[in-house]
Amino acid sequence: MACNACMSSLFKEKLGRCKQCMLINLVMLIGFFAVYMMVDIEQWLVVQQVTFLMFFAITAILMALHLLLWCFYRLTDKY
Repeated sequence: MACNACMSSLFKEKLGRCKQCMLINLVMLIGFFAVYMMVDIEQWLVVQQVTFLMFFAITAILMALHLLLWCFYRLTDKY
């Protein structure tokens, strides 16, 4: 990976700093939203529904954290 934030092994050091990680997370979020809209999950087992929705929620929370910290670093010039 090219950026210094990705070279760090600490997860919190990457939040909001690594554009590649943010792009991957955005693609996952959009992809899972598209699958959610195309597939009728009512026909799935309850365990499958919960797993799918939890993964979608966790991806959305991670994207929100990335955006929140990206804004923080831009406003405080700590980037």
